[in-house]
Amino acid sequence: MHLVEVRRGGDELASPMNQMRNWLDAKHIEPVVFRLSLIPGGTLFRMEFRTVGEAMAFARAFGGKVITEAGGHPLAA
Repeated sequence: MHLVEVRRGGDELASPMNQMRNWLDAKHIEPVVFRLSLIPGGTLFRMEFRTVGEAMAFARAFGGKVITEAGGHPLAA
C-alpha cells in the first residue's frame, strides 16, 4: 500500500473532507484506508492507496506527501 499524508490547518473538517471525496469520486479512485488525526492547529489526513500512481495524484492534488512502505521516507509528488 502507498500512504499519503495531507495536513490542513484550522478546525474545519467538512470542507477538506468534501473536497477530497469529490476529487476521489471524479477520478474513480477508492482509497483502501482513510484516517484523520486532530493535531495542534489542524488535521492530519492519512490515506492508503493500492497504486503509487493513485497516491502520487492525490498527493499532488492536495499538497500532501507519499510515504514509502520501507523506511517511511517521503516521495516527491
